[in-house]
Amino acid sequence: MVQARYQYAIDVMLTRLRMIDADLTKKNERPLIRNLCSRIKTAESIVKKLERKEREVTFETAVNTLNDIAGVRVVCYFADDIYQIADAVRRQKDFTIVKEKNYIRKPKKSGYQSLHLIVEVPVTYLDKTTAVRVEIQIRSVAMDYWAELDSQMCYKKDAGQLEAVEKATKQYADVIAGVDKKMLELRKKIQKM
Repeated sequence: MVQARYQYAIDVMLTRLRMIDADLTKKNERPLIRNLCSRIKTAESIVKKLERKEREVTFETAVNTLNDIAGVRVVCYFADDIYQIADAVRRQKDFTIVKEKNYIRKPKKSGYQSLHLIVEVPVTYLDKTTAVRVEIQIRSVAMDYWAELDSQMCYKKDAGQLEAVEKATKQYADVIAGVDKKMLELRKKIQKM
């Protein structure tokens, strides 16, 4: 039943994001969201995260302390689209924003960039409504490209062997962020024409 609740929360979030995209596409006269995807963490991944955070490995601890059991990724064309999407999510009256992490303004040491919103989505079954947390990661195509490659090369691997690779990926993150910025500048110039 718990997995069904998380899946329902994801489905609600994906539907709402599609509606937000339709509204913003009309307003901006161009699409903002390139791709939407979602996942529910596996039991193995949940256990590993609880152990890494030195928390008790129980069902209750996972549900009560982990914000990313359910996750949705939003990939936008441009960096400024991220903030339009996030603002629209914040305006949803039935959602509660629990936490926000802006790794665009302050990237992680690795170079990772994305805007994360932890949102509580009301899930009603029979006569009971439960707030289910969903992590939304909103990023540009360029940010997503870097994050996916970095994940394949470095994430959750032996840190001792990865120092040189991590240094290189940080440098590439800077290059990709520069390209992202230049493409945004170009789009703004074209819009003014």
